Amino acid sequence: MKSTFVQVRPVALMPDEPSIDRDTEWRKFDIHKNSLASAGKSQARFVATLLAFLALLWGWHYMQPTELSLEFFGARMHAAGLWTIAPAVLTVLALALIGAMNIMGPIWKRLRICTDRLHEIFFWTDLDPNKTLLDFFTHLKVWPEGAVEAYTVPREEKRHRIAVFSYPALLMFATFTTAVADYPGASRWYRLYVYGCVVVQAVFSFRVWYRAICRFFGWRKEQVEI
Repeated sequence: MKSTFVQVRPVALMPDEPSIDRDTEWRKFDIHKNSLASAGKSQARFVATLLAFLALLWGWHYMQPTELSLEFFGARMHAAGLWTIAPAVLTVLALALIGAMNIMGPIWKRLRICTDRLHEIFFWTDLDPNKTLLDFFTHLKVWPEGAVEAYTVPREEKRHRIAVFSYPALLMFATFTTAVADYPGASRWYRLYVYGCVVVQAVFSFRVWYRAICRFFGWRKEQVEI
């Protein structure tokens, strides 16, 4: 699916600037754009799967339907058994999501370098055709006037945007849900399994939270750009 883009009038190269092969740079742009779209597609799938699994867990937790059962690869499992496998499933999905977020940073940086050489400027939302549910949630707005996103290129990134915490909040909720899988009277090995998953998620989520906090306050922009 092709995305729309905001195009700025090309700026002529200065005499002292090295000449570039624009056709080559546009081919690089297409490669990086496709790579970004591929990573974004995987990220969107991980977000949707993680949200669906969390909704299933908490929906059963509060409703506790007696007739509900699920099938995994031909094996029937009662809903109560979901909490037994929940720590492992949540850990795999959380780490996969974090990995997808990490890989998009360098791709976006290479894309920006390419567009700078072409003297073009694009919005992130224009280049990523695979929006996640969280991306759409962060564009909700109550006030009827004004755009939900700038349609002209801002001079600098806006600070104090709560939206930067959308993904960290999802990961934190997944970690909390993992800890809830523990129960009174559980065996030592089961608790080791549960809290081991909690620690793994927390360790790899630290980078996500650190970068979100820095972006919220506008700190260390170069260090958290990729």
